[in-house]
Formats: sequence, C-alpha cells, structure tokens
Amino acid sequence: MADLIKPIFVNISIIVSLTFIANLIYPFNAKGGISLKQKLFFGLISSIAAIGCMYYPIDGFRTTVFDLRTVPLIVATLYAGLIPGTMCSLVIIFTRLSIGGEYAWVGVLITVVALAIGFAYSRMFNEALKKWKPGLVAGFLFFLLYVLILYIHVDFLPVRFYFIYFFSFYTLYFLLILLIDRLIRINLQLEETIYLGKLSVLGQMAASIAHEIRNPLTTVRGLIQFLSCHTKDDQLKQHAPLIIDELDRSNKIISDYLSLVRPSEMKLRNVDLKEVVEDITHLLSPLAVFNSVIIKPELSKQHLVKADDHQLKQCLINLIKNGIEASEGGGTISIRDEVNTVDTVDLIIEDTGKGMTKEEVQKVGLPFYTTKTKGTGLGTMITFRLIRNMKGSISYNSTPEKGTSVIVRLPVATNGEKE
Repeated sequence: MADLIKPIFVNISIIVSLTFIANLIYPFNAKGGISLKQKLFFGLISSIAAIGCMYYPIDGFRTTVFDLRTVPLIVATLYAGLIPGTMCSLVIIFTRLSIGGEYAWVGVLITVVALAIGFAYSRMFNEALKKWKPGLVAGFLFFLLYVLILYIHVDFLPVRFYFIYFFSFYTLYFLLILLIDRLIRINLQLEETIYLGKLSVLGQMAASIAHEIRNPLTTVRGLIQFLSCHTKDDQLKQHAPLIIDELDRSNKIISDYLSLVRPSEMKLRNVDLKEVVEDITHLLSPLAVFNSVIIKPELSKQHLVKADDHQLKQCLINLIKNGIEASEGGGTISIRDEVNTVDTVDLIIEDTGKGMTKEEVQKVGLPFYTTKTKGTGLGTMITFRLIRNMKGSISYNSTPEKGTSVIVRLPVATNGEKE
C-alpha cells in the first residue's frame, strides 16, 4: 500500500507546486485571451510537471509506468488550448518512449487520448461560468477510456491499484481545477483592490480641486457669452463658440471627477433590458447617422435584470458612443443578448471599428487611459464602477482593425414582474 501512496503524494506535490509557480510568473486571469508567450510558458510548466511525475512512478507492475502525468496535460489543454497541450504531449511521448518497455505504446495512446479530450472540451470549458462542471465531464470521459485501455491491453493489474490510482487521479484533477479557479478569483480581487486604490486617490484629488476650478470657469463662460453678444469684434464673435465648447468640455471633465467622488444613489429594481436598449438606440441614432454608423439591436427576447435604469442607460450610452467613435468612416454596431446562466445575462455590444491590441484591452477602465485623441478615460471608468455596483461585470475582446466586443454581464431579476 505504501508503495502506491508514496509516489502519488510526490506527484501531487510536484503538480501543485508548479501550479503556484506558474501563477506567480503569469497570474491566472479570466479576462481576455492568452498570448502566445503565455501559452508557451504554460506548455513548459505542464511539461516539467509531467516529467517530474514520470520520474517518480508507481513501481512494481512489470514494465508499465503509472503516474499522474496526464493531469497537467489535460488541465493545461482545457485552460490554455492546443499549443501548451501539444507541447506537453510531445514531451510526455518522447520521455515515455525513452523509458521504454513493452507497454510504452499504451502510454503514448493514453497521452493522445488525454490531449484529444482536453482540446475537445477546451472551448466549452472556457465559456462556462462554473468550470468544474465541464471539467468533471471531460475528466470522467478520460477516466472511462483510460480504464478501458488498461482493461484491454494491461490485464494483470490488481483491483486495489485501480481504486487507489484513479481515486488519486480524479481527486487531484478536480482539486486542481478548483485551485486554479480560486487563484483566478484572488488575482481578480487583487486587481480590484489596486483599482479601488487608484479610484480613491483620484477621488481625493477631485474633491480638493473640482469646486475651486469650476467656479472661475463658470464666470469666464458667462463673460464670453456676454461679450460675444455685445461686441463688434468679428474675431471674438468667430472664436467665442469654440472657447465656450472648450470651457463646457472642461466643466464636463470636472463633473465626471465629482461623480466618481460622490456617486448618485443607486436604486436597483427590475428593468426590461430590451426596452432600455431600444430607448438608447433611438437616442443615439442621430449621432450614429452623422458618423455613417448603423446600430442594430438584435435582442432575442425580453430579459428582466436587477439594475438602476438611469445609470444602466448612462453606462450603455457610454459604451455605444465609444463604438460609434471607434468606427471612423462608417461601420456597424450590433447589440445582442446571450443567456450565460440562470442568474446572469450577457449584453454584447460589437462594433466594426479600429479595435485594440491586447495591451490596450488590459488598460481599459484605468484612470486617465483612453485611445481617443480627445478624452480622459473617465467615462469608461465610471461605467465600470456603475456596472460593478449593480453586481455586474464588463469584459472586452478586441482585434486591431476588425473591431471590439464589449460583454456586459448583469444579474437576472429574481421575480418576473416589474417593480
């Protein structure tokens, strides 16, 4: 019994330790895609974990080699895709063939099956809100095929081996998925803490200077209006509207600062999402036409969400206006819904604009960050905060020169009637 359990614990220690090391170097997150550099890194880490397991196998079963090498293979493929999975598979196959033995080809077959199952379920796995569900299905399918292969080709294994080995395998596999999901949530909370810290600094600065600046701006604006109406100076009349526009823009920036410091009270109620989208479409249609952009609301059905309708409209207006401004020279903005779970619904706003790089996507929502020539980034920052206060979330997917997709996830109302 000890000969079985000892190497299993060594394998578990290797895999869990390398998981934490991977998270230290490239923190796991659920936002955006994984870069090629990260995929190669995760492929390297999973390969090292697999090799470590293979050098501490369960002995005593002729020339067979049993260990937990396929756990990092399947998990890396589920989370990061085919590239790291293929890297890990090739390393496992090469190492297993180097070890040799009459059952080496069985190890190769099991590795290929693990890669195929991991890749087949990777898309469903990454789209799922609760990843342990498709993860368990993929693991159980691999478990059945693994047992079947052993039953057909390796007929001398005792029953206790099947019980101990596969119990350890499946337990580690399930706990590893839970561990990575937990690390993702911790990383998200750290990002949230940093974000709120920046917001706090921004708020303190805004509170100290906003009123002092707004008062003279209002006075200057009134004087410019008065002088432009009662002057015979043609240059002053010509440039007065531009001066007033710039003063109004400055005043709006200050108002945005103040809304971050003293946000209006949020009144959550059951809101018809389709009705909100239709209202915003009518409101923004003139701006869209002026910029040669077509807004296409494509909601499949009505959804009641728990939100503040006025602030939700403000958020969606900001996001759609960003899409219009990004679609220079014309384009299309589609607004569609997608039921994520029984508790949430996704509102997806897609434009065909200039798009953003992965580095730019990661900075969206930070103070003072914007891709516009004239902008402060405060509108997007306020939008993030308001959606977060409604117990929702915002995520971005973008491709340069192809467009941007904004996913607004909102909680579904608990009852079926409007309040």
